[in-house]
Amino acid sequence: MLIKLLNWLRGYLYVQISGIDPERFINLCISKKIFIWHLKKAEDSYQFYIIRKNFKHLKPIARKTKIVPKIKRKIGLPFLLHRYHNRKGFFVGFLLCAILIYILSLFIWDISILGGSKYTPEAMTKFLKEQQIYTGILKKKVNCQEIEETIRLTYKDIGWVSAEIKGTRLIIKLTETNMPAPAIKAMEPSHIVASKDAIIKSIITRTGTPLVKEGDVVHKGDILVSGVNTIMGDFEEVIRKEPVVADADISCKSYYDYYEKFPLKYVDKQYTQKAKKGYYISLFGKKLFLYNPRNSYLKYDIIVNEKTLHITPSFYLPFRYGTILTKEVEETEKKYSEQEAISIVEGHLNRYFDHLSRNHVIIIENNVKITVDNNYCIAQGRVMVEEPAWEYKTVQENEWRIEPVDEHSGDNH
Repeated sequence: MLIKLLNWLRGYLYVQISGIDPERFINLCISKKIFIWHLKKAEDSYQFYIIRKNFKHLKPIARKTKIVPKIKRKIGLPFLLHRYHNRKGFFVGFLLCAILIYILSLFIWDISILGGSKYTPEAMTKFLKEQQIYTGILKKKVNCQEIEETIRLTYKDIGWVSAEIKGTRLIIKLTETNMPAPAIKAMEPSHIVASKDAIIKSIITRTGTPLVKEGDVVHKGDILVSGVNTIMGDFEEVIRKEPVVADADISCKSYYDYYEKFPLKYVDKQYTQKAKKGYYISLFGKKLFLYNPRNSYLKYDIIVNEKTLHITPSFYLPFRYGTILTKEVEETEKKYSEQEAISIVEGHLNRYFDHLSRNHVIIIENNVKITVDNNYCIAQGRVMVEEPAWEYKTVQENEWRIEPVDEHSGDNH
């Protein structure tokens, strides 16, 4: 990208040559170290790109080969400035804008946290800031693999996490351990390993070497299907090992522990008709209020609606704008009946089961018990399931590469 920008700033030409021996013309360019690129043949001619200042060096080659290079197109800033010489101010402004956009593209201006239910985006953003990952950081300082490892080691109940940079966005997707991790297709030679403790219910292998069978008990990290195929000779000797992407249909019996607890007593909030709205803008993390009305409400909620300006879905800018809505609240202490509390928990549990089903998890047995005790409603138990409890693990080079044996090594007596 940087080379393209430099070429555009210097200006370059799209040139066509034709004649008796255009190959000689090209060979002479190479011998004289005149850089040309994107060379291609079109019928009886050749076309290529060349820097504007190098075009004059083609004259002696043209005289020697009797081939006249023809300029088909002029590309770059110098030609635009010449064409619109009366509008230099506009193009200077455009150039400065382009440079500014390029500089902004080197930073992270938006951090999105997706998939968490227990850990809110605000909590994860705060944690990342403590790890020196924040909006405004240079992209080259962000190591996605380190972020994934840090989150896994810090939050034991997060079983799967991925971090990737798209444009000026850092997108972090996570799944807590009481939820199945989404399936990911491996792009390089990989084993299939157990993502949790389980019992193999069925296994059908298409690619790779199966290391388990139906009824086997496996633990998290165990290799179920190896991504290394061993090629044996006629005398059972290992000829070579081939790394592949393991592929199989595997179903496992496993479980999820479910726990939920909430008090029967609660505070019911009702909004009145009184509300005040303020407006602000934020540049590089600094807020500037355009209008921020005062209020004398005893109790109130603040609702912030913020948007980030972006050029494309992945190119976010360090400019935000939003509203702050302050709404008066009237609070009343209430208490759920036992039946109301049980109905609420059953609704939460059913939504949890729906989520499992959407992730191809079959519920075999539901052992979750709902009780009401000491003004608390508690749902606790184990859900037995059938699921594809596996994930990919990259095959390391030392697992398949066989070092050649030096037959001449050793001592000769």
